[in-house]
Formats: sequence, C-alpha cells, structure tokens
Amino acid sequence: MYGFTVSMAATSAKPDWKGFCDTLKTGSAVAAVSVALVMTPFSAAAISGGGKDYASKDWSGADFSKGSFVGKDFSGAIARGTNFRGADLRGARFFKADLREADFTGSDLRTASLEGASLKDAIFVNAVMESAYLSDSILEAGDLHNIDASDALMPEFVTSKLCKRSDVSGTNAKTKVDTRESLMCD
Repeated sequence: MYGFTVSMAATSAKPDWKGFCDTLKTGSAVAAVSVALVMTPFSAAAISGGGKDYASKDWSGADFSKGSFVGKDFSGAIARGTNFRGADLRGARFFKADLREADFTGSDLRTASLEGASLKDAIFVNAVMESAYLSDSILEAGDLHNIDASDALMPEFVTSKLCKRSDVSGTNAKTKVDTRESLMCD
C-alpha cells in the first residue's frame, strides 16, 4: 500500500529498507511514522521497575517493612508516616513524593532517587544510601544516625550542611562505613 513491506521473522520484524526509503522520497510522513512505531520494541517504552507501580497514590501509614521494592516507582506518592523499615528499595524512585515522617530505618536505598521528595522528619537510621540521588530536602530529615551515603549525589551545599548536623554520626550496621566518612565531612 505504501510501497514497502514488513516481513516477520521468528524473533524480530525486518522491514524492506529500499521500499521504506522510496516511500520517504514520496513524502509520505504518515507511512514513515507508522513504520517507526511498528519497529519500536515495546520493552523500550517500559518505565524502570516495570511501570508506575506505586506512583501518584496515597500510601500514608502503609507498612512496606522488609519488603522488596527494587526499581519500583513511588514518584508523586503520598506516603506520610509510612513504614519502610528494612525494605529493599535499591533503585526505587521517590521523585516529588511526600515522605514526611516516613521510617526508612535499616532500609537499602542504594541508587534510589529521592530528589524533590518531602523528607520532613523522615527517619533514615542505619539506611544504606550509597549512590542515591538526593536534593536539599534531605536537610529536613528527622534522623540520619548511622547512614552510609557513600557516593550519594547531591548539591555541594547540602553535603556541607549535613556535616554540621549532630545526628550525622556513627557507623552503618550493614556496611560498617562511618557516616561522616561516607559524606566526606571534615
């Protein structure tokens, strides 16, 4: 119909490139867009963690303790006072989530994104936050004793302010890393 064909193999679609190019020369943009959509693998459109998961929902007071939420998306979620104690949250996304008074004690937040999240009075005692993405909202956290924030990405001014806090102290129980050393204080 548009001057090209798509043949299906057992494992992938293989377009007739000559016919496709001839179609483009005729100015058929609709055909070009249609082929591009057909050729795009569906898995490429997936969001990290397999979709929206827990995003934009109210999870206030929920108990996620000791659960595995690796790569899950909590973006825009309301999770006030939620229990994440001991949860595996590696690579989880909490972008712009309301995490006021949430408890992350002993949780694994390696490579998690907490950028723009409301963290007022959130508890992070013994949390592993290696290579996590943080914004200035971490300054509002309630308790940061024994965190491991090695290689965490945050604005420089945030690190210097964290180092002035009295609760930025101790050694992480899981990684045995000193909190102040993990933030490169002193």
